[in-house]
Amino acid sequence: MLGSLKSGSVKKKKDNRINDFSSPIFQKSLETIRNDLKNSKAELIIDAMLKEEARQEIKKIIERKYAAHFMDFEENKLEEVYEYVVSEIVGTGVVERLIKERPDITDISYNGSYLIVESSDYKEIYKDTDHQITDDYITRLIQKFAHAVGKEFTPKNPIFDGVYGSVRINAVHSQNTTGNSTMSLRIVRPKLALNEENFEMFAPKFIYEFFKIVMESRNNILISGETGTGKTELLKLLFSFVLFEHKAIMIEDVPETHVKSLFPNKDVFSWLTGNGVSVTDEIIAALRNNLRWLMISELRGKETYEMIQAVLSGHHVVTSLHSVDAETSPKRLVNMSKIGYQVDEKSLEEDIMRYFNFGFHIKRVVVKTVDAKGKQIKRVIRYLAKIVEYSIEGCQMVFEQKYRNGRFTFSTGKLSEEFHDKLAEIDLSYELPKFTDEIANKEGLVICR
Repeated sequence: MLGSLKSGSVKKKKDNRINDFSSPIFQKSLETIRNDLKNSKAELIIDAMLKEEARQEIKKIIERKYAAHFMDFEENKLEEVYEYVVSEIVGTGVVERLIKERPDITDISYNGSYLIVESSDYKEIYKDTDHQITDDYITRLIQKFAHAVGKEFTPKNPIFDGVYGSVRINAVHSQNTTGNSTMSLRIVRPKLALNEENFEMFAPKFIYEFFKIVMESRNNILISGETGTGKTELLKLLFSFVLFEHKAIMIEDVPETHVKSLFPNKDVFSWLTGNGVSVTDEIIAALRNNLRWLMISELRGKETYEMIQAVLSGHHVVTSLHSVDAETSPKRLVNMSKIGYQVDEKSLEEDIMRYFNFGFHIKRVVVKTVDAKGKQIKRVIRYLAKIVEYSIEGCQMVFEQKYRNGRFTFSTGKLSEEFHDKLAEIDLSYELPKFTDEIANKEGLVICR
């Protein structure tokens, strides 16, 4: 065991053998400290993944007991050294630093060969110049997440799903892949990624006003789209328009929406499933809480039937689901209901068409554009592709936006008399502007062909 040495008493040697974090000498020191602390401070390391005070305690231990490992560094660089060591030992290393340094990142994945980083605007391979992204590192990172939530990631437990702080993780062990272990991280920050300032990249401004009206008049809404199109972000934006007078209950399997912190002045219950409690259980419980809004982050199965029953009992719902378009969503609800219940398909679909009001469908497209320096890049654009109004007669197009040949255009349809009557009952009005193949103004977006 090394003697206690404070960082202030460490003298710099002339030999700068380990003056960078990627050097073999530095990495060997890091591994020595990691193994030592794993044996002597195992509980503290787990606590440090979740608690800042435990993290600072680990840092103090490293400064006090392991300073001799870093004698070759300049004194003014020692603070950076200790932060790096802590992030490698109790944090998630490269991934943690990426999340801190690049606040626009939404997804980080490892496909067994290299790390891929995504934001709402780009997707790229992480340049591993220091050769830190190894299979051992990825396995160790996944195991840290697993230990922090009391689970295992081993050949006997090869699939891991978990949430740690603002990160949701799914991982599959190398035993069940054709090569190395794989993982996907979704980073969810407590903010409105879709907001009034950037809305025109998503849809024209008059749709923002339409969303306000739709929520204030309490319409039932289905948000559809593929994975990664931004369904949860649209749901959060819609939630921002819920009035205090209208109690809302948010149900989700992982804490993605952060509605309690985003909207502290709203009357909202935020519930999570798990520990033997299903979405169905929470829907039934919600109906006993005098609610006006029931928000379900995503429908996946038989809980759909109980949600439909909530609508039929006079409650109001916003939820998301995977479907190919807004017109298909009602049929998807029927099929998911059938997973757990025997239903009359025709009758149930008629109920959905009658009592659900609108379907919003989102798409994403990768376009070639330029950055602020004029360099050509690829950018991901998420946009509102369609709004339909449901009725027993069918689906009426309200708004449609298309991307064709490097250009976004949009058109509008019409809103039903029933919708206008509903607005009149609460002293509201809204006139949908008329457009046909209008070129969409997306400020700052220059598409290259």
